[in-house]
Amino acid sequence: MASHLFIVAWNRPDLWDYWKRWFAGVENVEVILDRRRGERRQPSQVNDPERRQEERRHRTDIDDELQSMGFAIVSR
Repeated sequence: MASHLFIVAWNRPDLWDYWKRWFAGVENVEVILDRRRGERRQPSQVNDPERRQEERRHRTDIDDELQSMGFAIVSR
């Protein structure tokens, strides 16, 4: 398993190709294309209380990095 995850914005396949080639053969780095396209959860029709205790995404700055630079690096 890679110890570093290199996430590339879904709208930047050119960067994905570049970084995939750059890190080819490096065992501890995995380059992936971000598959998220916005919030997937739909608003509830019923006034249900929120069940989650905390947000699942641990690094909220990833979205900012993906938007500004086109990629983000995450250590596992």
